[in-house]
Amino acid sequence: MRILITAILGVVLLVGCATSRPSMTRDEFLSTTQRAYDDVSEREFYAAAERLFTLSDGKDTSFAYPGEHAMLVQRDWSMYMVLAYGQGTHHWRIETSSTEGGLKGTVYASMESTAVSGAPTGGGGAAAVTTPMAGSMVNEPALYELFWARMDYLLGKSEDWPTCEDWKAKVRDGDTYGIIEPLCLAMNTDDEVPNGAPEG
Repeated sequence: MRILITAILGVVLLVGCATSRPSMTRDEFLSTTQRAYDDVSEREFYAAAERLFTLSDGKDTSFAYPGEHAMLVQRDWSMYMVLAYGQGTHHWRIETSSTEGGLKGTVYASMESTAVSGAPTGGGGAAAVTTPMAGSMVNEPALYELFWARMDYLLGKSEDWPTCEDWKAKVRDGDTYGIIEPLCLAMNTDDEVPNGAPEG
């Protein structure tokens, strides 16, 4: 039983962290995490970003603004199973800088998680076993591509709203690679669709 629980937690906490493809190079990372928008103000940009995360999981997400051109997003999650549970936090840092026709946005995501499971101690007893908190950066394109595709819609630059199911299909089909859990974590994500957007 303990082996099964450990295996399940491993899938929950580490899903997508290991891929057969390498992490992005510096140039790939910069091009994937940055996007320029013409005729968009910083107020419009950050309002769209807040709406994006609220649609994904508003009840577990909080926002902070450490400066006029930066936004921090924290999304806490937990997942309960028989005799075990996992919990963690997704962190986002979003920044903007002015361009001649609008602005350039930059996004970076990271994650940390831990798991607790029951371990038999003999005589019918059990003890809680906690794995150390593990953190990891997101250095694969799928999550950032999904973020920008949703920002494009919310800023009126696209007519297509991509759902989590849409993006899972893109990963399965090999059109992109990497994790999408910080926006699409299994049972803990609302993945709501904006009013007027076609459902995927």
